[in-house]
Amino acid sequence: MSRLFPFLLLLLSGGLFSQLKFDTLSHRRFQTTTTPAILVGYHYAGDAKDNNETFRASQMHIIEVVFARIIEFGGSHGAARVLYAGSDFIINNRYGFFMAPKIGVSSSAGIALGAEVQFQTNFEKVIPRIMPYFGFGGGGGKLTVGYNFRLLKVENFPINTLQIGITWPIKRFKEKIT
Repeated sequence: MSRLFPFLLLLLSGGLFSQLKFDTLSHRRFQTTTTPAILVGYHYAGDAKDNNETFRASQMHIIEVVFARIIEFGGSHGAARVLYAGSDFIINNRYGFFMAPKIGVSSSAGIALGAEVQFQTNFEKVIPRIMPYFGFGGGGGKLTVGYNFRLLKVENFPINTLQIGITWPIKRFKEKIT
């Protein structure tokens, strides 16, 4: 046992020092990049409900177009924070076309977490809602599952309760490195 201890110490210290050397020579060490971008996404909700929460208002297909500010944090294990504003264009099988202007924030480092506030409208009524979501993501893109919570109830107005979606940057503008 006494001969095994120096060997294990040498083995573990070699692994530790090699990692430190790699981290200090990394070209992305503590580098933060801020990039404006346009994100586009598709979301599907198969469980849209109206005001009484029992009637199925059928499926919703959602196209998302947002202008975002992607802040990527470098290093050996990078992360990204995305601040965005834009709109969802919603097609419902029963009620037709809706629009939902929104603002939101997400954070990702392999796992994506975020929330957004939306104001869904059919151009006659407006219903505010909040949607927290989680999933996988990085580099400004994400694959998420979210649940919408109504902030007001409006009759005959569907809301997509559970939705899955993918969003990805299609155009990045000039980045600023700090």
